[in-house]
Amino acid sequence: MKLRQWIFPALLALFFAAVLLAGLVPWNRVLPEKEEIVLPEKEEIVLPEKEELPPDSDIPDPAGTTIVTYRFNTQDDGVTIRAEEDGGVLVTFPLPTGDCPLYFESMDVVPDSVEFTVRETPDGSVQVAAYITRNAQPSFMNSTTGWEICTPGTFNVEGDVSYCRYRYGEENSWVIYLAGGGMSVDAKSADQPGAFYTTGTAWNGIWDTPFFSRDETNPFRDWSYLLIPCDTADCYIGAGEFTSEQGAVLHHSGYENFGKFLDAFAQGRLDPDRILLAGSSAGGFGAAMLAQTVCERFPEAEVTVLVDCACLSADWHTIAEEVWSAPCWIRMPMQTDDCVTDALVFLKETYGERVKILYLAVEGDRTLASYQNYLDAGVFRYTREAAEHYDRTLRAAVKRLKEEVPDAGIWIVRTGDAVSYIPHMLVPLLESTVTNGLTALEWVREAVLYSAPPLSFDLDGFLGE
Repeated sequence: MKLRQWIFPALLALFFAAVLLAGLVPWNRVLPEKEEIVLPEKEEIVLPEKEELPPDSDIPDPAGTTIVTYRFNTQDDGVTIRAEEDGGVLVTFPLPTGDCPLYFESMDVVPDSVEFTVRETPDGSVQVAAYITRNAQPSFMNSTTGWEICTPGTFNVEGDVSYCRYRYGEENSWVIYLAGGGMSVDAKSADQPGAFYTTGTAWNGIWDTPFFSRDETNPFRDWSYLLIPCDTADCYIGAGEFTSEQGAVLHHSGYENFGKFLDAFAQGRLDPDRILLAGSSAGGFGAAMLAQTVCERFPEAEVTVLVDCACLSADWHTIAEEVWSAPCWIRMPMQTDDCVTDALVFLKETYGERVKILYLAVEGDRTLASYQNYLDAGVFRYTREAAEHYDRTLRAAVKRLKEEVPDAGIWIVRTGDAVSYIPHMLVPLLESTVTNGLTALEWVREAVLYSAPPLSFDLDGFLGE
């Protein structure tokens, strides 16, 4: 009886427990499908194109429009450098249209960095110019002579890279030497490179001669030297372009090159106490006409101008203006057919005792006589008539210097009627050129280092007085 009375309440309790449990646990609940996680697409990274460096405003642009300038370290993958058997360096670098080689002449060491400027010329072709730089550590081009090279945005007559040679000495004095290499004087001569003028940096071993050596016999061995090439066909005073008869464009940038070489050489150095500005042949023309630029650039320096074998008769004012586009202040002193003497007289009148003048020449100079024949008759060839004209011009120059620049030092090598070798350019021969037991190198030393007026030799006999 007691069991029965508990069965009903127990079943009822189980019923309510089952109902309660069914409400708490949803046995029939359907779980949602697993949510798909969608990752964002990988963002495409677009690298910027190689930055185009604007061309330096100081760099002349003779070739046309600058497309782009690349600058590389020589260790970068973008530049391949290998040495050539003759001591030069071949550089290969990338261009938009493929690799292009460029050859650096007579480089004994690889530059630290190379900068290439690609230009499009008017005829649609592409031209490449290169600039090399070095780090602060000295890296001499030649272990015996110590010459380095520098290309501060300079170009030759054909628009290719031009470079100077230099070395620094212990004394605060400089030798600036303008090499010889001819000139173009009209549209006809402009078409004859090699005959009238050099197009590349031709040194002809000039730095191996005594005047440039570090031997004890050279009184200037401890001076700093800057050697500038004659590769613009304009006697170092040009500042424009000229078109030849056959349509070739000559880039007469001698004046701009001179300024850039000089600025690069002087950078970071004290202004010199003394400067010997020397030039041979076309360089002698340049030395005479650029001396005022040097005097203005270094107003505290004592300047000696050495003109070596630079004497011709021509309408120089017209040539300087119409062919070379020389600056007006360089053309201004040109009042006669002898621009060198004009420039030297003007120099002495303007700067007085601060400037010393040395004038070297060779009687019967066959090279200058050939140029004189072209200026007179249109044929580049030595003739007796042209030699006589040259000698008359030389005598007139010497006489005028004696009268208007009485303290000028004048050294004339007499040759008379000699038919054997007659030298042209005496600077490479200063040590072997002797008169009255004194070498020309000793004579130059006396004139440059001491205040006594430089001596002049046998001028009365040369002038026929």
